[in-house]
Amino acid sequence: MGLREAIGKIKDVEVIKWEPQTAEGNDIIVYKHDKEDFSCNAQLLVAPNQIALFVNEGEVVPFVAGHYTLSDSNNSSFRFINKWRTVFSDGVSSFHCLVYFINLVHYHDLRFGTQNPIQMQDADEGVNIHVRAAGLFGAHIQNDDMDGKDVIKFLRKVVGTRKTFTKDELSAYLRGKIVERVSDTLGQTMIAKGVGILKVSAHYKELSDSLMEQMIPYFADYGIAIDNFSFMSINVPDEDLKAINEAKIAAKRMDLESEAMARKRAREGYTYQDEKGFDVMKTAAGNEATMGTFMGAGVGLGMGMGMGGAFGGAMNNMAQNTFGNMGQQPQQPQHPQYQQQPQQPQQPQQPQGGVTCSCGAQLPQGTKFCPQCGSKIGNFCPECGGEIQVGAKFCGNCGHRLVKVCPECKTELQPGAKFCPECGTKC
Repeated sequence: MGLREAIGKIKDVEVIKWEPQTAEGNDIIVYKHDKEDFSCNAQLLVAPNQIALFVNEGEVVPFVAGHYTLSDSNNSSFRFINKWRTVFSDGVSSFHCLVYFINLVHYHDLRFGTQNPIQMQDADEGVNIHVRAAGLFGAHIQNDDMDGKDVIKFLRKVVGTRKTFTKDELSAYLRGKIVERVSDTLGQTMIAKGVGILKVSAHYKELSDSLMEQMIPYFADYGIAIDNFSFMSINVPDEDLKAINEAKIAAKRMDLESEAMARKRAREGYTYQDEKGFDVMKTAAGNEATMGTFMGAGVGLGMGMGMGGAFGGAMNNMAQNTFGNMGQQPQQPQHPQYQQQPQQPQQPQQPQGGVTCSCGAQLPQGTKFCPQCGSKIGNFCPECGGEIQVGAKFCGNCGHRLVKVCPECKTELQPGAKFCPECGTKC
């Protein structure tokens, strides 16, 4: 082997490029090339839809589409020198460099949807609903200025040191922030502007434009550009829709009944206020005809006085007959059962818990002798003299019969009876 051939093998050129050939490969947004710590004469090839970020010992250098020689690498052109440098670092190069390829393709079919429904009150029917929303949006990694600054921002804030970052990961990252703003915007629009769920479809464009206007500056800070945003569906579960329909039917039925009653009143020549007056007077007519009750009903009758017509005159006469002589003493009707009865002399009331002596003196319970006449108070057995309970038929001390009975038929006799009411025997 000649010297030239040996030098050629030592100085083999390293080519750094990434050209995905499949749809799955095209969905990779960020790809960190497998080759690392390459020599200073490595060739970098960047496709038209890409931007490459050359990371050399922590410093990031962007490269737009084109062909470049990575001369800034601190590694030597001779591989054996690079290998010798890693002997004392356990195979790890102390002059670390690598390349990230960023895919600048625009994705217009990214989807979003509310995982949890948004709870609110329907502005039209007033029932509680659970609003769900879904739609499409588009995005790409920003590099309109062709300086790579936004791409570096995206790498640092979103990707980090991952080997790959895919379209699905970008969609998931954006979706979380989008849904957060969807909830706020839907709540403000539907509640503050009074938009019911059955009318919200007419506001899709307004809602989409409002959300996109909010998201563009927010995601620009992460190096991401939002290309489009649109709501595809804003709806509620079937049970909520059923509740809304039932509320609308009930309201419509009430409106029809109110219109029918209004036409009825118009044909019969009275108003709603007149009808309420009728109800008050009907209640008054059903009450008892006492003075306090009529005075309570007078307010309702007075409301009825202003109704006019024959009904008003009749009520006026009734009020005159009822309240005209209110200041005079009512006359007693001339019927025998209403004639004033002579008052009976009142019997002296026995004090609660007391006793009455035979002389008429009112004594407290437990008194044994009357202080007026000296009589012994209470019931006593004529045989043993023991005190007995009122109504007892036998003495509790000696068993003596206390009730008088007929000597013939043994029928119990009332006090003072001279003949038996059963057999006629003289007692």
